[in-house]
Amino acid sequence: MHAEIRKTILEIYGASAAAAMRILYGGSVKPDNIKSLMECENIDGALVGGASLEPSSFASIIKYP
Repeated sequence: MHAEIRKTILEIYGASAAAAMRILYGGSVKPDNIKSLMECENIDGALVGGASLEPSSFASIIKYP
């Protein structure tokens, strides 16, 4: 889906806009999946929901390697 979003931005606004656009993952983000999500080519960040309510969980997410 993230690749499709970037492709659509490219088609509508051009290459520089597509390269500059930051696309966030909005699904379930947890300490055990943040690394694999951030390794995906078109994911530039994450919207952290419930995991942000637990300080140690949120800290693990923002400090991922």
